[in-house]
Amino acid sequence: MDFLEAVRAANKTIFLLLQSEGLNEYHHQSFAVGAGGDKSSGIDLAAEKIFIDYLQPFGTIISEESGILVNKQNNVQIILDPIDGSDNLLSHLPYYGTSVALRENGKCTKAIVTNLANGDIYIKENDGLQKGHLLSPLLAPVCINSFSKVGIFERSYCSTMVAKKLKQAGIKYRSPGAFALSLAYAHDVAFVLYEGVMRIYDVEAGMLMCEDLYTYKEDELFLVSKDKETFDKIIRLFTCKA
Repeated sequence: MDFLEAVRAANKTIFLLLQSEGLNEYHHQSFAVGAGGDKSSGIDLAAEKIFIDYLQPFGTIISEESGILVNKQNNVQIILDPIDGSDNLLSHLPYYGTSVALRENGKCTKAIVTNLANGDIYIKENDGLQKGHLLSPLLAPVCINSFSKVGIFERSYCSTMVAKKLKQAGIKYRSPGAFALSLAYAHDVAFVLYEGVMRIYDVEAGMLMCEDLYTYKEDELFLVSKDKETFDKIIRLFTCKA
């Protein structure tokens, strides 16, 4: 089993677990603050254990929950968010998934983001960004959606500057609450925007998937868009750059 097959297998195990058994009392429990700075839930830890079982032979795992799990046999790093959007999952809101990125010699070379609510899987490696369903081996190239009407603004609920300016500019957005997953959908929506501290678990896989799009990342502001006009319009709200 190669790396991508192992990531698929781990995701499939979690997906089928949620589909067949659902959440139990342990999954809802709150535990200590994880490496990413948030309290870990039982479902975070359960998903992380599944990923560790499948992925640890491939390299050192850097997980949002347990931090660094060293594999001294090679210099490969695996950046893992075992549940992206766990609050959504625990609230029965169907927008949550997983994010896995592979770093070789300090460079991200493979990325897999999965939507555990509907089975969408996005894979980026040498063949470009492809999309399929977790339970099917078939993949197809991701194409840009030219008809998108709204963007995604993650963490809009705690915005200190962006939300007000977007409202004044009449720019429509949604805030679904799973940043890595939102970046995977960046070719479909008008834009993806984030205001706040960015953690490696949130952006490593998604940034590789968005490398062909217009991207701005500085301080605590991140913007990606498939459309140059939309990109420039939003950037001008906050900077003199275009």
